[in-house]
Amino acid sequence: MNLELILAEIDAEIARLLSAKVLLTSVETAPIKRKPGRPTTKAPAKAAKNAKHRTMSAEARERIRQAQIKRWAATKRATKPNLNATVAPLPKAKKKAATSAA
Repeated sequence: MNLELILAEIDAEIARLLSAKVLLTSVETAPIKRKPGRPTTKAPAKAAKNAKHRTMSAEARERIRQAQIKRWAATKRATKPNLNATVAPLPKAKKKAATSAA
């Protein structure tokens, strides 16, 4: 066999393997598929993990907590039957005046 022919085949095989490697490594960085309507994004970066979050003061957290407790109490009162309430009597039916045929 011709040495140049063998080297050409080896080079072609190397080129084919390199292109296959590029295709396989690009799968790892492919965008993540999401539900319809959601934008496609790449895998989340580790830098996003260190993003600054807003901190809330203890007073603000307590105000939110108290407001939620009030909302819960209001819904509980609305669903609970009030047994102590007096039932208003039904209005009496008015008597029709008799018409006199004179």
